[in-house]
Amino acid sequence: MKYNLDKYKGIKKRKIFLILLIISIISILFGILFLAILDKNGKMIVSTTMTSYIKNLNYDRKELFLLLKNNVLITIVMWLFGISLFGVIFELIFLVVKSFTLGFSISSFIYTFKLKGIYIGFIYLFPNIFNLVIYFILGFFAINYSIYLFQYIFKNKEYNLKLIMKRYIRVLLISIFLLIISSLVSYFIVPNILKLFTNI
Repeated sequence: MKYNLDKYKGIKKRKIFLILLIISIISILFGILFLAILDKNGKMIVSTTMTSYIKNLNYDRKELFLLLKNNVLITIVMWLFGISLFGVIFELIFLVVKSFTLGFSISSFIYTFKLKGIYIGFIYLFPNIFNLVIYFILGFFAINYSIYLFQYIFKNKEYNLKLIMKRYIRVLLISIFLLIISSLVSYFIVPNILKLFTNI
């Protein structure tokens, strides 16, 4: 019996999307609240680190290369895990870690710079927020591909894997392109904006 892509486009995909969204939001909230459980020394370290980092926010070409390399490498690794049978676990762990880190960064900016930390944090973290959206979408497609593969191998469902792979490759290329743009924005634009709008 043959199955086309429409067979799996219904409620199952919507459920996966909602589950990933809920997991990401909860992880962000835990990251925001995590700062509250730190002791005074921990909060002081966070505040000192954030202030020092913003004061000395100057990127060199090596950092741009590392930024580009890390973003592209993470994207490729996420994509490769999607074509494995255990990719679902990795994608979930990755999204939890990235979402938690973003939440903790948000609370750290607000704690360190008070009300000013809202816009300082937004400016600095905008590329990270953009990246998280890209990783979320890539993770969603990766998990779906893993499910297609699992059903194809173990449940004998005859999906058109060539068509699915073409779409999946397209997602990879678009993700890499957007992450390169995000890296360039983070390197060239964000530091200059922060210098204009902050006076630490």
